[in-house]
Amino acid sequence: MKAVDIMNPNVIFATLPSTRENVLQLFKNYGISAVPVLKEGKITGIITRKDLLRKIDEDQVALLMTPNPVTVSVEDSVKKVVEILSSTPFRRLPVVERERLVGIITIRDIIKKIAEMNLDLPVRKYVSPQILCVWEETPLKVVGEIMRLGNAEICGVLNENEELVGIVDEKIMLSEALIEDYIVQSTHSSSSDTDDKWSWDGMRDMSVRYFEISVVKLPKEPVKKFMKPPDFVYPQTNASKCAKKMLTNDLDCIPVLDSANRVSGMVKDKDLIRVLLEI
Repeated sequence: MKAVDIMNPNVIFATLPSTRENVLQLFKNYGISAVPVLKEGKITGIITRKDLLRKIDEDQVALLMTPNPVTVSVEDSVKKVVEILSSTPFRRLPVVERERLVGIITIRDIIKKIAEMNLDLPVRKYVSPQILCVWEETPLKVVGEIMRLGNAEICGVLNENEELVGIVDEKIMLSEALIEDYIVQSTHSSSSDTDDKWSWDGMRDMSVRYFEISVVKLPKEPVKKFMKPPDFVYPQTNASKCAKKMLTNDLDCIPVLDSANRVSGMVKDKDLIRVLLEI
């Protein structure tokens, strides 16, 4: 299986010269968080929401984007794609043919492929033992702070019997609109000699910064009012079934239960795609 067999050929992209406002409009119109940047038909960079957040005072895409992005060829194997994505912070790779952009592969694309393959390999190898859990009566605002401090992508919700009754993730905690509004407001705000409460210096991770912005705005109602219905896998669950559950519930990671139905860890999508290295 090659990159061309799994890529999405309908790539949304920006061109040089362009501005942050144009890129934000692409993000909003197509529900995406990153686009390749082309110059004279050739890929010259990639720009993500993270880039916009890191350089809040910059307007030109040429200065906002990450230049010379890692790419793969249409003839490269999917295993090579997986090796790159599972060993780097990247969640997407542009696909090129004769230096021209012809597609893009995201981790979600690979998860979809795994879901279609009916793989019998169990997920136990890809389980991370670290997962945060909170009581269902915990205020959502407090859950947001717990996730921020733990730099967590997902949080299990337990009832008084220690049973998993729900899931909250970054997509519940914050909306893309919130971040877009913040970027726009910050871009148009006047400069000041005082320290900016939301200074971007030393930003560790996009999700952490998201929470620093949003936690103050989260409601105080119990998390059980906002959580997704619980879904989970067991260590012996096969990879394809796990992938299907992640797609159905729009999850980048999913809780794992042990034989006593206690939460024992989670499977991240970036770890699950490594199953393709074993077939």
